[in-house]
Amino acid sequence: MIQLSDGKGTVLSLFDYSGHWSRPYRENDYHVIQIDLKLGTDVMDIDTDWLTEHGQIDIILAAPPCTDFAVSGARWFKTKDVDGQTKESLKIIHKVLEIVKLVNPRVWALENPVGRLPRLLPEIGKPWYWQPFWFGDPYTKKTGLWGKFTMPNMTNVVDPTQGSKMWSKYGGKSERTKELRSITPLGFAYAFYEVNK
Repeated sequence: MIQLSDGKGTVLSLFDYSGHWSRPYRENDYHVIQIDLKLGTDVMDIDTDWLTEHGQIDIILAAPPCTDFAVSGARWFKTKDVDGQTKESLKIIHKVLEIVKLVNPRVWALENPVGRLPRLLPEIGKPWYWQPFWFGDPYTKKTGLWGKFTMPNMTNVVDPTQGSKMWSKYGGKSERTKELRSITPLGFAYAFYEVNK
C-alpha cells in the first residue's frame, strides 16, 4: 500500500499499480491510498475494520481487471463461465460495490472496457463511454465508467492516429502486456480530476 499526501481529502484507488488515475490527486495534495496485488495489498482484504482504521474516504477510483469481461476476449467467455473464472471475477466487482456502499464517498467511479459487465451485473446500470483521443492520447480504447461522478469534458480531442494500439502494440498474454493495456491514459486522468476534485 502506498500512502502519499494528507491534505485536501482521501482517495482510495483500487487496482492501481501504475498510479496514473490517482496521479492528479497526489500532485494536488490529496491523501492517496493505492491498492493492488502487485503492491502487496488485496482489495478482497478490505473490510469494515480496515475502513475504520483509514478514516474518511472522499473518493474511490476502481479499475478492476477486465480480462473476463472485455469484448476482446469473447471467444473464451464460454470456457470461463464453465470453469468458474467469470464467477470469481464478478466477486471482485461485487467487492468494489460493497466498499462503495460502506464508505458512501462523494465521488466514485468504476472503469472497464466495452464488454459484458453490464449484462452480467445489470444492477450496475448503464456506463458513460469515453475514448482516450478525447483527452489528447491519440488512440482508441472505448471504455465505460460507472458510479457517482461528473463526466469530464472532452478537453483535447485529437486524431486517433495510433488506432487501437492496445492490441497492435500491447497484444499478448504476458503480465507485462496486460499491465500496459490497463494503464489509465493520463489525459483522461487529469480531465476527470478537474471536474471531480
